[in-house]
Amino acid sequence: MISNPWLAQFAKTWQFTRSLTYDFLHCLKEEDLLYSPQLQFGTLGKQIRHVADVQECYVKALETGRADFSKKRMDLSMETSLKKLEDHLRAQDSYLYSTLASFKGDPIAEQIAWQTCKMSVLEHLFLLPQHEAIHQGQWSLAGRQAGLELPKSWVDNWGL
Repeated sequence: MISNPWLAQFAKTWQFTRSLTYDFLHCLKEEDLLYSPQLQFGTLGKQIRHVADVQECYVKALETGRADFSKKRMDLSMETSLKKLEDHLRAQDSYLYSTLASFKGDPIAEQIAWQTCKMSVLEHLFLLPQHEAIHQGQWSLAGRQAGLELPKSWVDNWGL
């Protein structure tokens, strides 16, 4: 259980944001993971793997006090498997929630060092759903381009 009310509120926001990613993943077939709207975008499988890898970096920063995105996991073998991608996302969610539950500091006073600035733990955390939502927007466009049916939750929540 996450006892800090600020971190509990963040977790609630994250659960909603991540639920939309799971909904998208559940609309895909394995072959859809290979779709890319253009070369530099990467495949949908790569994009989904990437958000979980970045999430791990955000959580590690809570433990180290420093955001370091140069050390992303990048296990490319999961990019073509819906099950492996979902397992990776769920493992990162468990890591996040357990880290939030054990966090004893003040999320407003304690700082996370980024390359160019420092920000509070809470500010740092709220960049995570922003990052995920950026990718969800990209997936929405890529999905439409590929002729995929978007999740009902996306249609209902975003009017797509």
